[in-house]
Order: sequence, then C-alpha cells, then structure tokens
Amino acid sequence: MKRFLGAMSICVALAGCATVNRMAFDKEAKTIDTSEKSVVLMALEVSRSDDSRYVPMPVLVKLEQPNAQSKEERQNFALSALSDVVKEGDRTVYLTRMALKPGQYKMGEVTGSAIGFPFVGSFVVPLLMDLNVKPNSITYVGRLTAKLRPRQGEEFRAGPVIPLIDQSVTGLSGGTWDVTTEDLSEKDLALFRSNFPVLTTATIENAPLPPFDRAAVQRWWEGGMQPTAAAQAAPVAASK
Repeated sequence: MKRFLGAMSICVALAGCATVNRMAFDKEAKTIDTSEKSVVLMALEVSRSDDSRYVPMPVLVKLEQPNAQSKEERQNFALSALSDVVKEGDRTVYLTRMALKPGQYKMGEVTGSAIGFPFVGSFVVPLLMDLNVKPNSITYVGRLTAKLRPRQGEEFRAGPVIPLIDQSVTGLSGGTWDVTTEDLSEKDLALFRSNFPVLTTATIENAPLPPFDRAAVQRWWEGGMQPTAAAQAAPVAASK
C-alpha cells in the first residue's frame, strides 16, 4: 500500500507534463467526428517471455509533436483494462483509438506497471517512431508488440533500477524489450469493428508504423535519456 500511495503522489506531481486523454470513442458511440481531430487505430500487445506472475500492463501511450514545448503538444492516451482489452486466444490485445490533430508526431513510448503484492514494478517501452496524422481520417497503423526478456550486456533496460527490490523482483530492471510492428489489418480491423460498432461502416485507411529501430533506441538510452523512477511510477496510479 505504501508503494502504491507513493506512486499516486508522483502521478499528481507530474500531471502537468502532458495532456492525458481517453480513447476517441467507446462501444456505445454512434458517430466519429474527424473534422478537427483524426483517429489513429493501433493494436497493442505487451507481454513477457516467461510465466512470471508480474504481468506487464500498459497504461499510457505517449506521443508528442516535433520540438514539443507545452503539454498540448504532448498527448498521452490512457489505456483501460476494462474497456480497451480483447482476448485473442491466450493473448491480451489493447485496441487503442487515439484522436489527434493532423500533423507530424513522434510515438515516444508505452508506459505501465507489473503488480503482484507486495511489489509494484514500472516500465517504459521506448519506441521513437514517426507518425504522420492525415486530416479528416481514421487510420490503422498496425499492431505493436513488446515482449519482455532478460537483457544481455548493455541493452536498454525495460524499467529503472530504483526502487531496487520492486524493479528486480518484477524483472523490469534486469529486462529489455523486443519490439515489433506488423500490418495485421485483416485480423485487427475485424477486432476493432466487432468491439466498436461505430467502425462497422467507417472508411479506414492503412498506414503501418515503421519497423522498430533498436539501434536508435539504444543510442537514445545510452545518451542519458533513461526514464527516471519517478517518471515511470506515475502510470501505476493512472490506471485507476
């Protein structure tokens, strides 16, 4: 409980850093208005390579415009385990629906937590992927998959080192992410349409994200841009 309350206080302290949004529409929506903001659809999987009980749960998808200075230029989208998740066999897939003003963005990272009493671990999946949002559009950008595995050598960490015990026990400080992007439009759009009826007759464009550039992320990480423990603890509270 103390760890959770600590994460809550950090979340409050960082609330002004970005605009936190809900998804663009829900299961009850009747229409989608793209006159001011377009909608980006992305399927997201975050998992681990072992059978640990500390299951990584994504909480925020973070994007920002080039040279972002204000919180309006940094857009975070909150994920809900209740309304955004579908099961695909033994896989858990998050169906993200992000409303964004047209323009260029950097899909920066996915943040989240791995919780198993009494430990709470936090993680960041760094992406650094370019995204172009066209006006008046609904666009599917692919399925993003991140799988946690033990890190080798100096590979970027899946989470911060501190707090030492929580991050070690949950496997996040000693892990790294294997990230892939795939165009699974036939499968994923069937999932989106079956779960969000408003998309049934919508015209959806297809513009897959670029491949994950592990070398670029490694350079970013080695350049001192590793997420701090405070920045990563915030998503633990944001899931509530």
